[in-house]
Amino acid sequence: MIVLDGYGLSPEQLSAIAFDGERVEVAADSVATLGDTFDRVQRWGEQRVPIYGVNTGFGELAHVVVGPEWQTELQVNLLRNHATGVGAVFDEVVTRAILAARLNCLVRGYSGASPAVVRMLVEFLNRGVHPLIPQQGSLGASGDISPLCHMALPIIGEGRVVHGGVHRDSAGVLAELGLEPVTLGFKEGLALINGTSASTGAAAVALVRAEALLRLAVFLSSLYVQCLRGSTRAFDARGHELKGHPGQIAVAASLRELLEGSALTREHVDLMNEISSRTQDSEGVVDAGVYIQSAYTLRCVPQVLGPIHDTMRYCRAVLTRELNSSNDNPLIFETAEESFHGGNFHGQYVGMACDYLGVALTELGVLAERQINRLVDPHLNGELSDFLALDNSGLSSGLSGTQYLATSIAAENLDLAAPASVKTLPSNGGNQDIVSMSLNSARKALTLCENVGTMLAVLAGCLFQAGHLLGAQRLSPAAAAWHSALAGQVTAYRDEAPVYQMVDRVREFALRGEGRQIVGKFVNLAATNPVETSCSTPC
Repeated sequence: MIVLDGYGLSPEQLSAIAFDGERVEVAADSVATLGDTFDRVQRWGEQRVPIYGVNTGFGELAHVVVGPEWQTELQVNLLRNHATGVGAVFDEVVTRAILAARLNCLVRGYSGASPAVVRMLVEFLNRGVHPLIPQQGSLGASGDISPLCHMALPIIGEGRVVHGGVHRDSAGVLAELGLEPVTLGFKEGLALINGTSASTGAAAVALVRAEALLRLAVFLSSLYVQCLRGSTRAFDARGHELKGHPGQIAVAASLRELLEGSALTREHVDLMNEISSRTQDSEGVVDAGVYIQSAYTLRCVPQVLGPIHDTMRYCRAVLTRELNSSNDNPLIFETAEESFHGGNFHGQYVGMACDYLGVALTELGVLAERQINRLVDPHLNGELSDFLALDNSGLSSGLSGTQYLATSIAAENLDLAAPASVKTLPSNGGNQDIVSMSLNSARKALTLCENVGTMLAVLAGCLFQAGHLLGAQRLSPAAAAWHSALAGQVTAYRDEAPVYQMVDRVREFALRGEGRQIVGKFVNLAATNPVETSCSTPC
C-alpha cells in the first residue's frame, strides 16, 4: 500500500502503482486539508466571490460571470466540451500513472477538489477501473485538458473505461461496483483537468523504462567488449575521474565490475608486449598488426552512456518535482484575495525534460546500432564469423537481417528525437498563445522506449550468437550467467526458422523476463552515483 500525501511520490512508487497494480490510500492529514479547501471554495462560490473557474467562464471566456445556480453545469460542461481526444488510447500502465499523478496533485489541498472526487480516484486505482484516455489532443498548456477530461468523465458516470479487460460505459461499471457518480461542486471539473498529470504520468513511465534500457545497454556493452576482445584500459578509474562527469564515472565503474573475470578481454600491457615482440627486430614504419586501442564503440562507452545517465538523472529530478507539485490554476489559499491566478498548469518543464529524454534514448539506440554493425561486419568483427553465421557462410547469411531492423529503427528514432516543446502554436482565441506540447514529447519518449528496446534485443541476440561462437565459458561470470539463462530460451541461430522468432524471444527475455532480473542484479548505476530527487517534505 502506497500512502499519497502530495509530497513524497517517487518514480519508483509511481512505477509500482502503474506496472504492478500497487494499491493506494490518501494520508489522513491530506483528507482533512483538502476537505477544508473544498468547503472554502464552495462558500466563496455561493457568495459570488470572483474567482476564475468558480464563477467564470474558462480560457478566453474568463470575462463571463456565471451565477452560483450553474455550479455543477459549468463544471460538467467543461468536461464534456473539452473531451476531444482521438486516436489510440493509452495502455493501462500509463493510464494508472496518469490517475496516480492527478490524485497526488489534488491531495495537496490547493486545488479545491472534494474528498468524494479523491475517493473515486482511489477506487479507480484499487479496483482496476481505468478510463479510456485517447493519446492525441493535448497542447500541454492549460494543462492536459483533453486527456484529463477523458480521465475525469467516468468520475461523474460518463465516458468509457476498461475494467476486467473489457471496454464499457463507465455508468454500468460504477453501478456494479456500488460506486455513486460524483456531483461536481464549484471548481471541481477544472481541478481535475487543469494540470500536467497526463504528460507527467506518461513521462514518468517512459523514464522508468528508459532507465532500465540504460542498465541493459551498460550490461550488453560489457558483453560487446568481450566478444570483440577489447582492452580494459579504457575503463580505468583514473582517466574517468580526470574528466569528472558523474555519469561517465558511474558507467566505467559498472563496466569494470561486469568485465571482472573475463578470459576474452585484453589487458593494455599485453597489447604493448605483443606489439613490442612483433616489431623488436624491425626498423622504420612497421605494421604490427595489433591495435593498441579499440574502436569508439568499445572504448568510448562511458563517454556515450555517461551523458545519457546524467540526462536521465536530470529528467528524474524534474519529473519528481512535477509529480509532487500543485500544477493547476487557480491555487486556493486561506482567503479568496490570495488565490494564485497563474500558470502552474503549463507543461514546459515536462516537455523539455521529455525532449532531453528522447535525445538520450535516441543516442542509446545509435550506440546499439553501431555495436551491432561491428559484430556482424566481416571486415570489422575480428575472430567472429561473417555476419555471425555458425557455419556455411554464404549459404547462410547469419544474423545480417537483424541489422536491417536495427538500422531502420535508428533512422526512425532520428525523426522522433526532434523536440516537440519548441513547436508552439497559439490557441483558445489567443489566450493560450504559447504552449508546451508536453504530452507530444512524452508520447514520443514512450515510442522511443519501445524502439530502443527492440534495438537492444537485436544487439543481445547478436551477442548471444557471438558468445556461442567464442565459448560462453570464457565470458565474465556476469555475462556467463546471462548467456546461460538466455540459452534456456533460445538456441544459436542456424536458419531453421525465421529470425524474427529469435528476436522476439530475446526481447521478452531481456526486457521483461529473467534477463532483466540478471541485469538488475549486476548493474546498479544509482549505487555508484547516488542522487537525491524526491521531495519528501512540503516544498
